[in-house]
Amino acid sequence: MKFKNGISVVVTLFNKEDFITQTLNSAIEQFTTRNFQIIVVDDGSSDNSFMIAKNLLKKLKKIDSLVFTQKNSGPSIAINNALKHVKYSFLKLLDGDDIISPDSLDYMKHQMELKNLDLLYGYWEWSNNPDKFKFKKNKPPSSIMVNPLKRFIISGWGGSSNLMVRTNVLKEVGGCDEAVFVQDFSIPLRIAGNHLKFKNAKQFIIGESKKTICVGPAQIENRIMSNSSQTLYDLSLATLNYIDTAKELHDYLRRNALKKIIARCWSWRRRANKYSFFSWFFIIYLMSKINYKLKASLVRYYVYRTWIDDITIRKISCKDIADKKVLIYVGLDLLGDALIKLPMLKSIKEVFPNAKITWFAGKGKSAYKNSLKQLSEKLIYKTLDDYNYGSSILDFLKKPPLDEYDIVIDTQKRVLTTLLLKRIKTKIFISPCANYIFSDLVPRKKKIKNLSKHLVSLVEIFSPRKIKFLNILDNKNSNRVGICPGASVIWKKWMIENFIEVAEYLIRKKLKPVFILGPKEKDLERNLNRAFGQRIILFKSIDPMQTIKMAKTLKAGISNDTGCGHLMASAGIPVVSIFGPTNSEKFSPIGNPMNTSISSQESLKSKDINSIPTNLVIRLIKDIVN
Repeated sequence: MKFKNGISVVVTLFNKEDFITQTLNSAIEQFTTRNFQIIVVDDGSSDNSFMIAKNLLKKLKKIDSLVFTQKNSGPSIAINNALKHVKYSFLKLLDGDDIISPDSLDYMKHQMELKNLDLLYGYWEWSNNPDKFKFKKNKPPSSIMVNPLKRFIISGWGGSSNLMVRTNVLKEVGGCDEAVFVQDFSIPLRIAGNHLKFKNAKQFIIGESKKTICVGPAQIENRIMSNSSQTLYDLSLATLNYIDTAKELHDYLRRNALKKIIARCWSWRRRANKYSFFSWFFIIYLMSKINYKLKASLVRYYVYRTWIDDITIRKISCKDIADKKVLIYVGLDLLGDALIKLPMLKSIKEVFPNAKITWFAGKGKSAYKNSLKQLSEKLIYKTLDDYNYGSSILDFLKKPPLDEYDIVIDTQKRVLTTLLLKRIKTKIFISPCANYIFSDLVPRKKKIKNLSKHLVSLVEIFSPRKIKFLNILDNKNSNRVGICPGASVIWKKWMIENFIEVAEYLIRKKLKPVFILGPKEKDLERNLNRAFGQRIILFKSIDPMQTIKMAKTLKAGISNDTGCGHLMASAGIPVVSIFGPTNSEKFSPIGNPMNTSISSQESLKSKDINSIPTNLVIRLIKDIVN
């Protein structure tokens, strides 16, 4: 696309009502007879910034201007949206609180034309009174940067209000990196390193000037670039995103850039997160110092882990849309085991929506290939079971009968099995075995008692944000409460008389108990028929998917520590789980924030599940149904 000779000024604006007038005036005052355009993009301001800018420019009939607003998405996306409306050949970026030098537009355009520059940087300064700042009326000659990419990728140099760029060049490199909130780092990297994306790609010329181009208010609070965590996070991701696209990037630059990011992560972890010199990441830092071969894919996740707890950072992207091949080894995978792993499986699809997941059950049949197949159809690409791999030392004599993967996640902790799985070709290997000693990456918290949450944490390694697994179905208008009185062994069973007493309470409260029974629970069926007759519903099904479907009609559920309780929980309804000798912290279902558990061991210091009084269970279900 050919642009008219002239200058377009793009102002990105977010909550700068105290500054936007002086910012716009600093550009408007440089208007001459030449072609000139101002575009203001309001990034979802909550103050009067948008109206101030709109009203000011509306009065200036002679100036070509456009003011529009967008959902708060950050300056990178704001600039790219503005690019769609740019008319002129030179583009000057300007933050909504900065002031540019009175002669900067003509000066920068002239220098770029004189030296045939594609991008020109000037100096910037901070001032407590930027509107009274005395700019020098100097016009120093600009100079061409020697090896600008090295300066940008290693030193993290950049900026926006102090640059001017040819419009067609910024469009040719794809504008700003929209996966990064701040634009300051992606623009210089993309332009200076364009020639390394592929063979024969165009090389652009970068220049710099000692002239002060802009000044910003030093006293302003909540400025993006004053947030050191945001700056370091965005700088690291912008660098990694560039490295991923630069197929011809020299090894020494790639290696040094990755080492710089790791050093940055270690410094932050040590200073802000109080990491010890005996920590796992300090070893990673030392290994990088001795030129250990680094993978950009791993370094990206180091960055995620470093700043995952920082709530001040605006993070744009949390999904990886690449067609990654992921293998998950689960060992034994019966109905209860598979349901406990369901939150993990859904979380993987949340982080990697296009991933092809191979579910590898090393022992026996997998419920996801049989009874829960319908539940996993959109989640799992391939299910392997009855493989008999991972249990015997003789398996070392076998060739791993599997493909090459981007990620292998080992969910178990047996050393022999983990060593066997390490033989599978993969770029990233995750395993909690031996306190993650064999794992390429380590979760934020190594020890999580709840098994479902622990498995989700193995996926959280790959996300820039904490994963809050939610599975909520709110049936406000339902009057039905599910009850699972059975269990595989007698010591997991709360007495049927107790469940009958709870059901009587529900009936008095105009709620309908739905007793969910398995095919082998004829005795329970007879007892319930004698106690209630037609006052309850008996639901009998050998199909877990039918149980889940029925559970979606319920208001809540009550269950022993059994697969039936996890089936109800997988439907999204709140469930009260009753535990005896088994570990409630480890096996309680997650998803609905109203899920609750009662344990005879924790509450009553007894392994006898029947020591739990009915009034305690009634109190818990009452809190949910009310």
